[in-house]
Amino acid sequence: MQQATSRPAVPVRPQRVLFLEINEAERHFLETYAGQGHLPAFRRALDEGVLLNTRIPGWDARKERAWRDISPWIIWPSVYTGLLPAEHGIVGFGQDTSSLRERCVWDVLDRQGVSTGIFGCLMSYPPRSHGAAKFYVPEALADSPECFPEEARPVQEFSVLAARNYSEGFGWNGVAVLRKLLRSMGAGVSAGTVAKTLLQIPAEKLVGAHKEPERAMLASYIGYEAFKELYARHQPQYAALHLNHVAYVQHRYWRAAEPNRFAEQLSETDRRFFDRVEQRKRYEQRFADWILKAFRYTDRVLGEMMASVPDDTLVLVGTGLGVRPFDPCSEIHNPVVRLVRERELFDAIGLSGYQVLHQMNPDVTVNFRDEDSAAQALEVLGGLYALDDEGLFAIQRRGKQLFLELNVPRGGLSGPGAKIRHRQRPGWSVESRRHIAEHWNNDQSTSHHKDVGLLLAWCKGRRVTSEHKSIAVTDIAPTILAQFGIEPQPWHRPEKVPAFRIEG
Repeated sequence: MQQATSRPAVPVRPQRVLFLEINEAERHFLETYAGQGHLPAFRRALDEGVLLNTRIPGWDARKERAWRDISPWIIWPSVYTGLLPAEHGIVGFGQDTSSLRERCVWDVLDRQGVSTGIFGCLMSYPPRSHGAAKFYVPEALADSPECFPEEARPVQEFSVLAARNYSEGFGWNGVAVLRKLLRSMGAGVSAGTVAKTLLQIPAEKLVGAHKEPERAMLASYIGYEAFKELYARHQPQYAALHLNHVAYVQHRYWRAAEPNRFAEQLSETDRRFFDRVEQRKRYEQRFADWILKAFRYTDRVLGEMMASVPDDTLVLVGTGLGVRPFDPCSEIHNPVVRLVRERELFDAIGLSGYQVLHQMNPDVTVNFRDEDSAAQALEVLGGLYALDDEGLFAIQRRGKQLFLELNVPRGGLSGPGAKIRHRQRPGWSVESRRHIAEHWNNDQSTSHHKDVGLLLAWCKGRRVTSEHKSIAVTDIAPTILAQFGIEPQPWHRPEKVPAFRIEG
């Protein structure tokens, strides 16, 4: 009797792609917690799908200022466009996508008639449609709450207001916050999440700073609930949701979660807040489970997505960069030197018609009415100096935006009588201490960015395999396009596309 021969698995294309973007999610925690049984949805996805590392082609830690190329506002545009950090045109936080040299993956899909929906994707402002976009809600740090459809606007109005005032806590403009929160319930945000958000205000004031991490979680609760409503209503073929809560807690609480990986003694930063090691340990014990909490919530989101999507939906979970532990006792680290009262300084030097956008230390992004105004401001700001006639800022201009980076070392302007001056204005000066400060934080970061992220691929009702261990961040966009039968775009230089296959 002739034995039946096994047929090779036939590659298939998914009907839909859903990308859950978990900023800076670290593979170490994902695999540790999944192995301990804390993450059942991730455990299933790992068993039935494939997990790859992401990498940044050509990145070299030895290059001067290499760390700037692994900032999230640099790497995510590489994920979206398929261009290297030095190619896509984004150089600073707050830059809008008009500066991109090529189109994002959702723009390509939209132009090809593939229905899309994105929510919170970093550096995605302003919203746009080429005919097939069903919903478009940019990141919370966008210039305005502009989005579509109109039903999503209350959520974005609240998110933008919250992001702009994050450092002030939730005590700002209480009436406006309450109104926007209540309106957000019509956009899918649950009454429970609204109640938790409102209770966060007195909790931070009355209980203390250890309640602060819940703020990062609340932003993800609100974003996911609004996204879920939009996704269920519009059912786009491609959808993406960006969440940042994991990045927040990993940066601040890695030492709290795994103290044995760090030196016990007090660092220079610790000594500003704690007298003894035991005091710091007691403080950090309050945060010991926050990274686990963040991954558990992500697992809940993933589990709901896996259960609710139709068969033949490819679910991607990933990030183009990760983090590594940073021990402030054994590695060189300076506190951030930050520009403060920047509007007062800009007004004093004669700037007008500008808008200071959200800051991500230590950079400042400034918008102007038009390119001519930005060019004039560049000349004015370029004349500021403080130390040995060296410019106060390193400045880049992109259209009508300026990106300012302080060119000041730690302690360089802290002495009494230190002045900021202007080369073209003899006699003009301001006291440097009024505008330049060293930024300290109780929750000093215990992790830094690294150039390795992750991409997990799972398909409902299908098997996902790969012969590779990693994927270039620049290959993610063409890999997504390939799921819809779309060839790499002219600006793509794919290495391994697709990096995995879906089998029937």
